[in-house]
Parts: sequence; C-alpha cells; structure tokens
Amino acid sequence: MSSRRTTKYAIYTVAVLCAALINEFIGKYVKKHVEMQGYLLVLVDMLIIVLIFAPAFALVNKYTKKISSAYIKTSKKITGNRNSIRLGFTIAIIILFILYAHLRHNLSVINDLKALIPNL
Repeated sequence: MSSRRTTKYAIYTVAVLCAALINEFIGKYVKKHVEMQGYLLVLVDMLIIVLIFAPAFALVNKYTKKISSAYIKTSKKITGNRNSIRLGFTIAIIILFILYAHLRHNLSVINDLKALIPNL
C-alpha cells in the first residue's frame, strides 16, 4: 500500500475517532445541563451528531490530499524514513485511546500505567 493511501486512511481514522470523542463530550455536557428527557433529548442528540460528523467528514474529504502530501513530506524530513507515517498514526491512536478511556469509560490509563510501572 502506498504511503499516500496509508496516510489517507490514517487521517480518516483519526478524524472519525476525534469526531466521536467530541460527540461524547458534548453529549455528556447536554445531559448534565439540559433538563429535558425522553424523545426531545433523543432529537437533540441526533442533531448534535449530525452537526459534528457532517463538518468533520466534509473537512476530511476537502483537505485529505493536501494534508497527506504535506504530512508525508514533513515526516520524511524529520525522520528520514517511510515508517514515520506509522509512527505518527500510532502516537495519535495512543492519545485518542487515553482520551476515550478517560471520557467514555472513566478509566485512567496514566494512573494504571504508573501502578504497573512504579518508576514511571
């Protein structure tokens, strides 16, 4: 698979995960501060999802080619090899994993790692 295609898939993946994380954050905020219940809350939740995901995908579609080519050039300059795309994607996934664990599942990855590895 070409590095441009790999970068495109990585950008889509990170965009989807970020949009879902933003949706979760806003959904929790709405449930906490809005006093409505039932079907009206369902409609508000659906509207929030559309307002978050539609622009996210539009931006990703618009800028994927530009971002991927710039990312490939920059990452090759910094690291000097083809694995830089994988490294950047891995770092993004680790950060998103920590945020998902905290926000969606109330888990503290950092504290759990500190408990496992005392010198951390």
